[in-house]
Amino acid sequence: MSFADQVVLITGASSGIGRCLAIDLAKLGAVVIGCGRSKQRLDGTLNEIRSSGGKATMITCDVGSREHAESTVAKVLEQFGRVDILINNAGIGMRQPFTETPIETIEEIMRTNYLGMVYCTHTVLPSMIGRRSGHIVNISSIAGNIGFANIAGYCGSKFAMNGFSESLYHEVKPHGVHVSVICPGPVRTEFNKAFADNPPKTPAFLMVEPEFISRVVLRAIEARKFEIVTPRSLALVSWVKQLAPGLFRAVLHRAYRSRETNKPKVK
Repeated sequence: MSFADQVVLITGASSGIGRCLAIDLAKLGAVVIGCGRSKQRLDGTLNEIRSSGGKATMITCDVGSREHAESTVAKVLEQFGRVDILINNAGIGMRQPFTETPIETIEEIMRTNYLGMVYCTHTVLPSMIGRRSGHIVNISSIAGNIGFANIAGYCGSKFAMNGFSESLYHEVKPHGVHVSVICPGPVRTEFNKAFADNPPKTPAFLMVEPEFISRVVLRAIEARKFEIVTPRSLALVSWVKQLAPGLFRAVLHRAYRSRETNKPKVK
């Protein structure tokens, strides 16, 4: 497909995957509307796009607020007449034992990662169904397929996103609207830096660049793929988990126990 003159709304466009997507799509001729909480970072994305001759608009918005999310999408529909592609990318993470995590943190994660996606999708979808054309892309995580230790709140938000995406796929496909869910492993962004050293640490070889994920997303849209787990090593791990969930949990639990046992003792 051609992205030329496609109106693309991207949440979380101020950094990381969202920023790369905004830049890449603008280079391909799309009309990009990005939103995020940091005006300063959004301006950085906008300046890079415009310096290359791309077309873009940035809107400061917290998608975790229903009022903000709905009013932003409505404003885009009014100004541009349509949204051809909605990319729900905004998200926040954590790595901390559940019992040590404040409930307020869990609530914020669910509002941003899950409900923000719901608010934006719910507002844009009627116009897509009316035109019998559109694509919803939800940026999830491998943590939406596999429950890892110390990220229960984050896993919960991503499992919810994956289930929502699968249900919506069946609901809107007859109306000409496509749904994709992208499940990357750890990505080298500011998103991960805040808790990168918290246990269990991510193996360096699994880290990928946001530019790589942007290319994966574009391929998913072009091919109208429903789900992509990336990189391939984690796609294989996810497949094994689906094939033998009990055995997979036992092996993963043993790996966690082994890591705890081999920790250096603090004197």
